[in-house]
Amino acid sequence: KYNASLQQCMLRIRDPTVSVPFYEKHFGMKLVHKYDFPQWCFSLYFLEKPRDGQKLPETVPSAESENYLWNMEGCTLELTHNHGTESDSDFVGYWSGNHGRDLPEDSPLYVKNGPVRGFGHIAFNVDDVYAASEELERNGVKFQKRPDEGRMKGLAFALDPDGYWIEIVKREKGLFKEPCNLSQVMMRVKDGPKTVEFYRDIMGMSLVREMVVPNDFTNYFLMNLSGEDEKAAKDDAELLPLRRWQPALELTHNHGTEQDDSFQIHTGNSDPVGFGHIGFIVDDLEAMCGELEAAGVAFFKKPSEGKMRGLAFVLDPNGYRVELIQRSMTIDPELMKAAVEPAAGPFLAVAPPDFRRGMASHA
Repeated sequence: KYNASLQQCMLRIRDPTVSVPFYEKHFGMKLVHKYDFPQWCFSLYFLEKPRDGQKLPETVPSAESENYLWNMEGCTLELTHNHGTESDSDFVGYWSGNHGRDLPEDSPLYVKNGPVRGFGHIAFNVDDVYAASEELERNGVKFQKRPDEGRMKGLAFALDPDGYWIEIVKREKGLFKEPCNLSQVMMRVKDGPKTVEFYRDIMGMSLVREMVVPNDFTNYFLMNLSGEDEKAAKDDAELLPLRRWQPALELTHNHGTEQDDSFQIHTGNSDPVGFGHIGFIVDDLEAMCGELEAAGVAFFKKPSEGKMRGLAFVLDPNGYRVELIQRSMTIDPELMKAAVEPAAGPFLAVAPPDFRRGMASHA
């Protein structure tokens, strides 16, 4: 109804001079827009994996690149840099979402008294997982899992400079001439069916695949499809995550967590922090938010709150923040001016309360 389209996955990073070139060099991504907020000590970098020959903004940042960002058909990685982390010797790093107390105690990823795992990974599809992994490793990329390691053969997990996991997945060969495409954002959820209902019935996504491992877990894959796309793929919709250029939202439900009242996914927006949110651009933010509020959807930020207008944050059934952004929005240039006096501390310590509400997911 409001043409909602998955447009971003936000990850906090320590050093943009390391992370931005990493994604550009190894995965062919391009910086399509950037925001600097000097008085609140953070910057946002938006990277897209474009098609060959795709027209991109000539200058970043610019009015052209901002207009491109908020009208695009693709999906970006939004890399959030809190100024100073890159030179802070006491900075302990960001949480990838994959270490926690909900694992068996003999797992190397188990953390006693740690968080419950939440965000899992992003993914890129490739024609040949083995060849792509060999090239990445040859170029210095570290791996959590190589293609022939572990129980699941034929897929791999690389690590970005902050330790976020990047799954390398085999796609249907011959569809794209580009070496790879951004193909997944994965989040663990407490209640699979309840979360699917939110993204399908509230956000307008289509459930295209349900992969069940009995007595263990289920992976649900949702995508933004037009009615025409959905009709055309009726008989083989489960193959769409391996065939389409745009990414799927993968929801992983470990069976039984929905029955545990004490089980709460850690979303990455409180200690330890890392992943921030996913985001959708929409045609009519005010009307959509009005309907969501009437339907009882919880808000972290309503469109009228904070200094940052043209966007809102709702909460999905697990507490993950879901950003909603008005298509063609622009950010007030006044918000990007330097402070009159240098800020003395991290963003959350110096930002005025109403601005914190609007941008706290980026801190």
